[in-house]
Amino acid sequence: MNLVYWLLLFAIGAYAIAFILFASEFLNVIEKRVIWAARFVELGFLIHTLLIFAETFSVSRSVTNEFHLPVTTLGEASGFFAWSLAFVYLILLRQMRTETFGVILTPVLILFLIPVFFPFHPNEELFKHFHDGYFLIHILSAFFGYASFALSFIAALFYLVLNRALKEKTSSTFYHRLPPLEDLERLAFRTIQWGVILLGFAILSGALWAKTAFGSFILKEPKSFASFLTWAVYLVIIYLHEVLQIKGKRIVLMSLGAFVLVLFTFLGTSLFHTGLHAGVR
Repeated sequence: MNLVYWLLLFAIGAYAIAFILFASEFLNVIEKRVIWAARFVELGFLIHTLLIFAETFSVSRSVTNEFHLPVTTLGEASGFFAWSLAFVYLILLRQMRTETFGVILTPVLILFLIPVFFPFHPNEELFKHFHDGYFLIHILSAFFGYASFALSFIAALFYLVLNRALKEKTSSTFYHRLPPLEDLERLAFRTIQWGVILLGFAILSGALWAKTAFGSFILKEPKSFASFLTWAVYLVIIYLHEVLQIKGKRIVLMSLGAFVLVLFTFLGTSLFHTGLHAGVR
C-alpha cells in the first residue's frame, strides 16, 4: 500500500478509538475518558490533514504531476468533506465541544472516509483551474460551509430529541447527557452563522473565478443557482433568529428544513452530468 492508504488507515483508527472512548463515557461504562477521546480526535485530524496533503501533491491518476485539491473524484470529495467536518468541529467550535457531538461525529467521519479506499473516475475538467486562487478559495469555503450546516443539523436534531423528552418527562441517562436546550440552540445557530459566512465567500469567490475563467460572473449550472438559494434561505433564518428574536422549536425546525437544500446543493445537483459541477463517476 502507498502512503495515502497508510495515512487513511491510521486516521480511521484514531477516529475509531475516539468513538469508543466517547461512547464509553456517554454510556457510563468508563468514566472520565472525554479528554482522551478528544486527543484521539485531534490525532485523527492531524493524520487526516497529512492525508489531504499527500493526496494534494501526489501524482494524479490521469494528469501527470498536476497539483490538485483532493476533490476531483467521489472518494476524494468524500474524504475532504470529512476533513472539513473535523476542521469546523475542532477549530471553529473549540469552545463548544461535547462528548455528545463526539459520539455522533466520529462514526460520520469514518463513514465519509471509507470511499477514499475505492477508485473513481476524476472530473478532469477541474485540473486546469487549480492554479486559480479564486477557484481554490471557492472550493475550500464551500466545503467548510457545508460542513458547518451539517453540524448545525446534528445540533438541531439533538434539540428536538431533548425538547420532546422534557415535554414527556422522560427519564433516561441518554437525555441527561445531552447539553441544555439553550446550548443546543446556540450551537445550531453558531454553526449556521459560520455556514452563511463561508458559503457567502464560496459564492463570491466562485463568481470572481467564473469571471476570470469564462468572462461571466454567473456560471449557468444547477449547483450555482442552488448554492445561492441555500445561502439566501439560511440568511433569512439568521435574520429571524437574531433580529426578530424568534427562538425555540419553531426556528429549529426551519433550520432542519433548510438542510434539505444543503443536501440537494451538495449531492443532488451533482447528478446533472454537465459542466464543472458534474458528478464524478
